[in-house]
Amino acid sequence: MQQRSVYQTPLGPFYLWFAQGQLVYASFDQAGGEKFTSIRFPASEFPLKPLPEGPRSDLQAYFRGEKVEFTWPVLLLGTPFQMKVWEELRRIPHGSVTTYKRIAESLGIKAYRAVGQAVGANPVSVIVPCHRVLGTHGLGGYGGGLNRKRLLLELENVTLAPNLLA
Repeated sequence: MQQRSVYQTPLGPFYLWFAQGQLVYASFDQAGGEKFTSIRFPASEFPLKPLPEGPRSDLQAYFRGEKVEFTWPVLLLGTPFQMKVWEELRRIPHGSVTTYKRIAESLGIKAYRAVGQAVGANPVSVIVPCHRVLGTHGLGGYGGGLNRKRLLLELENVTLAPNLLA
């Protein structure tokens, strides 16, 4: 079963693509999802359908500020290095943050920029929480925009140092 769905959040529409019943892409960027799925699933149609009940309930709770463990099936498609980085992202608890440097250190490498690129390539935003990764001396980046990153962290009751709010 292939489908795409849109969930309306307080931060704008959130787009989700499912293939074979597994989430393959989730983002505030519809064009990014269309490009991703056209490359990864070239001959596939992704008809617009209502979001399944489990994901809908989880997203409702998450955007109300509740702690949610996203346990729905996710199919991550990336390089072996990206997969290692994304697995580290999945270990960051709700309401916590880490840095690109700490992720690199946990992988036993010094390639912080490569970690940043892998975090930026995360195809399943929010569900694989790339917004919980900060730069050593700043907020870092976020494909959905830095304002959305701040708001997602606020939903999780993360208090940022004043120098990260600018």
